[in-house]
Amino acid sequence: MMKNIITVLLLCICMLAAGPSTAVVSAEPVKTADVSADRKEDAAPGSESAEEEGAASVFGDLSEEELREEIVEFAVQFEGNPYVYGGTSLTGGADCSGFVMSVFKEFGYELPRVAADQCSASTQKSIEDIEPADLVFYGNGGISHVALYIGDGQIIHASTSASGIKISDYDYETPVAVGTCLE
Repeated sequence: MMKNIITVLLLCICMLAAGPSTAVVSAEPVKTADVSADRKEDAAPGSESAEEEGAASVFGDLSEEELREEIVEFAVQFEGNPYVYGGTSLTGGADCSGFVMSVFKEFGYELPRVAADQCSASTQKSIEDIEPADLVFYGNGGISHVALYIGDGQIIHASTSASGIKISDYDYETPVAVGTCLE
């Protein structure tokens, strides 16, 4: 009994020392990331924080290719996290459009909330011209799903409540559109 109490106390102390972002209690492990703090540190001394000046300005020195790589790298760390219908949390759960919207928000892009609107807001391109960080849209008679292309014929997407955020082949279903939100 005493050993269990000590274990619980040590666990609580470790969670408190690590900060609130890691103090997640869940039946399943949840992957987290706190890039906002890193971006604030990158802001020039005496300037506003990265959050206040907008994440896009922090990434303004990157080439488009580097930005695409950063977006993909950021998105794939959430593989395995839960799918939640209507959700927008990268760690607590998101649906397909909420996942895409939240990933791009970390880079200063404001995307619409719904997959069909994300398709309309994106610049359409041919599947032959697809690049990492492009959006791939799916549906039968309309847009009902969106995923983020990560390269090598693969996407990351919030799939279902059973499988969560996962990586799939981009053609697991026939894409109906491809678009980009990057300028």
